[in-house]
Amino acid sequence: MATTALTTMTAPMQFDFQNNNVEIMTLDTLRRTHKENDIYGKPLKGIYHYEVIQQMMNLCEKHNLNYEVEEIFAAQNKNKNQPGVVVLPQVEQKFGVLAIEAHILRRIYATIRIKNWETDELTTTLVVAYHQDGIQAAIGPCVKICHNQCILSPQRSASNYGRDKLSNEQLFDRVDEWLGNFEEQMTQDRERIKKLKSKIVSPQELYAFIGLLTALRVSHDSSDKRLSSQVDTYPLNQGQISVFTEDLLKLNLEKGQLTLWDIYNIATELYKPGKTDIPAMIPQNGALADLLLSEKLN
Repeated sequence: MATTALTTMTAPMQFDFQNNNVEIMTLDTLRRTHKENDIYGKPLKGIYHYEVIQQMMNLCEKHNLNYEVEEIFAAQNKNKNQPGVVVLPQVEQKFGVLAIEAHILRRIYATIRIKNWETDELTTTLVVAYHQDGIQAAIGPCVKICHNQCILSPQRSASNYGRDKLSNEQLFDRVDEWLGNFEEQMTQDRERIKKLKSKIVSPQELYAFIGLLTALRVSHDSSDKRLSSQVDTYPLNQGQISVFTEDLLKLNLEKGQLTLWDIYNIATELYKPGKTDIPAMIPQNGALADLLLSEKLN
């Protein structure tokens, strides 16, 4: 029998995105936010953000999984044309200044923890991102102590936009497939982690990898199509590469010897709301894992 739990927190009366770039909430709080509709009164993306999360919960229950909605994040962004958060003055007049109900939230990231077969080190997390580009979903192991999400195969993520876009129905079908094969896919992912842990990285390989990340970023952002066409998604942007490199070099001093798993964990610390823009979190995470697990690094 499936069991579920929702993270317990006091329901806030208002948000403060003026001082907080990211706010954390429950599903009930998310439901209270203003619903953004098209001219026909239907959800702008075909489905509301809270409905996406609820559908993921329904699929967990369908497959009798023991799950918990851990965290739901909403983030502001710096795009004036497509802001992540909009506050409606006319609704504030009814509910109060900065009231939950007056907010349109367009950048949502939710984590659903699946507790079946978890260990002291790892659990599994189904993650959902809902934003202006569309909807993304992914599944993979999560390191419990630091809450670092792993997406260890291109087959473990999907979206309703981009080159391999799915319809909303197909997206949910893909998640249904993941959960239907949960034990098998979880075992495969943990074998991939063993592979990452078994590969010792020499200092020369470490420096070469840092250089490779920079080359991928430069190629992706190049105005020369010969370069940009070769990289769909870079694992880290330039600012992230600087933080990642410093943290990696510090860890190397402390441990004296690093594995590919150490490298991946340093990077996944950056793939969190407030550190990486929500639409980029899942694609960048998957791109890094794909790179680390590729034959040229093993």
